[in-house]
Amino acid sequence: MGKKRIVEENQNEEPEELQEVKAKADNKKQKKIAKNQNKISKDVDFISFLKEDIRFLIQHRNQENEQKQQKAEEVFTKIEGILYQIAQTKIGGRTIQLVIKCADQNVRQQIFSKLLNDKQFGELLQSKYGHYIGITMVRNMVPEFRNQFFEILFKNANHYVAQGDASIVLDRFLTREATTQQVNKVKALFQNHSEKIDNLAMKIIEKGIHNHLLSLQILKVALPNLVPEERQKVIEYFQQLENLDYLRHKDGISIFCAILNVTDKKERKNFLKNIQTYMQQSQEHLHRNSQFYLALQKVIFTYDDTKQVNKSILQDILPEWLNSIHVFKIIQSIYQPKLRDDIKFDTIGLQNTVSLKDDEIRIKELQDYCFESILNSLLSSETSILLESNINQFICYFISYIIKYTQVQAVDFIKAQIKQLLYFKGDTIFSRDVEQNGNYWILTQPEAQRIAKCLIQQQSIAQGEFSDIINNYCQKIQSVLISNLKVTLISKAIYLLLALIENTNLKEQVLVEIKKNKKWIDKLEKTQSLQILYKYI
Repeated sequence: MGKKRIVEENQNEEPEELQEVKAKADNKKQKKIAKNQNKISKDVDFISFLKEDIRFLIQHRNQENEQKQQKAEEVFTKIEGILYQIAQTKIGGRTIQLVIKCADQNVRQQIFSKLLNDKQFGELLQSKYGHYIGITMVRNMVPEFRNQFFEILFKNANHYVAQGDASIVLDRFLTREATTQQVNKVKALFQNHSEKIDNLAMKIIEKGIHNHLLSLQILKVALPNLVPEERQKVIEYFQQLENLDYLRHKDGISIFCAILNVTDKKERKNFLKNIQTYMQQSQEHLHRNSQFYLALQKVIFTYDDTKQVNKSILQDILPEWLNSIHVFKIIQSIYQPKLRDDIKFDTIGLQNTVSLKDDEIRIKELQDYCFESILNSLLSSETSILLESNINQFICYFISYIIKYTQVQAVDFIKAQIKQLLYFKGDTIFSRDVEQNGNYWILTQPEAQRIAKCLIQQQSIAQGEFSDIINNYCQKIQSVLISNLKVTLISKAIYLLLALIENTNLKEQVLVEIKKNKKWIDKLEKTQSLQILYKYI
């Protein structure tokens, strides 16, 4: 019986190794509790030490008065010697923030000098409470310390960028205080793909700090090379409706373009749905945000389902194309290919696409969808397209589309433009020569001359009723220019004359008339345009 009890007792005893592990864990736990109690005790002592001063600063922190500044100076004097001891505690960090915010420039300079010149400052920015001090310093930056602050951030950028607390300080400085040169200097550290970039990207994904300026760049560079699971996490984060505010700035648009280039059809459809909702939630996104329209451009020229694009985006924004500069830019990009091919867009990825649809087919489908709405708004608009430079350029491309695809609904529109060009007289004070020969806009107004030249260039492709209209127009233009030859040759109207020579069947008739006046033409100043004309005569 006794032996059996001994055996049972031995079986209930834990092995010595397990007991030792448990003892160490318990000891560690007790030390942590003691440390926290000691920290709480210090905070309590600190609160009692400056209780009234802190309360005063909190009450007056948003007011402008000398008392607040004097109190901030008194508090700084009391904590100056223990600045770093209290900086990483909750109440200590808040006190330092209050002093920075409430102090005058002189005291603020002393605090900045004390913090920035200490070797521990780089570590302070990585701490739970210390990084709030860094954020407050950015908000209340002392200009003469800006470069020193930047150099500390730049030195530690590779570590800070994926470290939760310090990354916030780094991002706040880059987006609020850094010069363009400083931002580019930091970005240059993360421009080329490497194993380091991939590792940083995975840390950024893990910590959920996707929206920081440098995070966006790192994720963009790493995206094509991430393993499918990590890439999917990036896509899922950035396509969520609640996260779409990154589309408000250029770097956000850049990562958006990169993501669309690695998504499949289903993922792009989800993006489109959320972007439509995001746009509908606030018109500010479209009309006041200087970058969001680029995201819409990317969508329009990336999605193969143009019917869905028309329904989700163009249908909502078309009515505003004459009233919103950003909507106007989107419509411009549909009718003016040069805008889409502009090299500046390549830096954010608008040119690259995963679309399988032929670009010419896509453009034609988009143009056809927009055509009727644009035509009706132009016909009913009181805006003079002969005066507005931006819309004037767009009209030239719109006219080219009308003539190229023989859009007969626009016959009246084309006739109206020709009538204004040939017969409209402005109130502008012209030269004596022009007054004597009729105040033709095509002789004096660059905007009118642009449209006039565009119409001339359509003669070779115009068909049906448009062919008759353009031929008749070219005859009248020739008559006006030759009748006012002197004014034509000394003004930009000479380019209309060159357009008739280079683009129409009136070349010989025009040259015959010019050669009749060659003697006095030889006496004119040899401008660049006149030298071009001389090649023909």
